[in-house]
Amino acid sequence: MRLVLVTPPAAPPIMLAEVKAHARVSHDDEDLLLQHYIDAATAWLDGPAGILGRCLVTQTWRAEVDAISGPIRLPFPDTVIDSAVFIDPAGGDLVFDLRWPDRLPVLIPRKGLGRPAAITFTAGYGAPAEVPAAIRQAMLLLVTQWYEHRQVTGTGTALPFAVEALLAPYRRIRL
Repeated sequence: MRLVLVTPPAAPPIMLAEVKAHARVSHDDEDLLLQHYIDAATAWLDGPAGILGRCLVTQTWRAEVDAISGPIRLPFPDTVIDSAVFIDPAGGDLVFDLRWPDRLPVLIPRKGLGRPAAITFTAGYGAPAEVPAAIRQAMLLLVTQWYEHRQVTGTGTALPFAVEALLAPYRRIRL
């Protein structure tokens, strides 16, 4: 399955003004640096490459499947399927049952195995303000730490305990 981002999030989960207030930064001289830290924290947590294994702010993805060989497990929890388009027009309609084992959406084809498909779906908590407070707070702590400690502190440096503790309930374990 290949994932393609169709519509990116409208905004990051935390905003520059929030970071500046949290870090007690009252000047605009380092706004670009702080925005880079926000972008890095967002990339580290969000989407298919993020450590949480979920989308934060609402975004639309397309899953492209070369051939349907059985159930199709979409990669994110809290997913709403917008459309399922089957590329082989001669194959007719393909009917799916939608199930949610382990809180992940799974499409189970009733017939028509072997055909390529593209499934468009929306995932995420909603607007930036709807992202859980613990995730937003972890991002603020992380960005502030990066801002205050810009030097490399050594290899294998762990995250601050507070960041790990705040994120732990939201991590999806991939099997």
